[in-house]
Amino acid sequence: MKNVDYKENINCIRETSNGLYRIILDFATINILPFLIQDDYKFVWVHNHTTGKGFDWEEFNLPIVNNSTHLKILAKSLNFDFIMETSAFKDIMKDLTGGIELIQMNKIPPYYLNLDIIKGKQRFNILQNNCDFLFEVDIPSATDYGTLISPNKDYLESLLNNQKIDWSNLP
Repeated sequence: MKNVDYKENINCIRETSNGLYRIILDFATINILPFLIQDDYKFVWVHNHTTGKGFDWEEFNLPIVNNSTHLKILAKSLNFDFIMETSAFKDIMKDLTGGIELIQMNKIPPYYLNLDIIKGKQRFNILQNNCDFLFEVDIPSATDYGTLISPNKDYLESLLNNQKIDWSNLP
């Protein structure tokens, strides 16, 4: 087996399993999101979103007892998933900082899909069959390699051919 240089796998499409493709993003930030998000997909699912500073006690209004009563409390290290319509997400996208784990899809995921537990082929089969997902992107908060995974190779090729994206210096 030929020893392939890691750099040969950066910013190019590789099939990771039958019908699933990946691009390893070379030090991308969340500023690449406007190029990735497609208007014709209904929802954005942000996984493991952290709000606040993380380590300090901060004041938040949260639904501690039920969904209709928000109580003013001190909290730290708030971490949660949320789903928004794509158009609403685009409105807040410019205000996001740090890293992000995001899936764009057409259908709300089933209740049992826990992204912290279900991994690999099973995860992507559920996303494809139950959510009609376009892509999943993981961009770390520290400058590092990210991943963009999609069952739609044409979508990924359109990104690589997009003249507005400088693949040698990703946003």
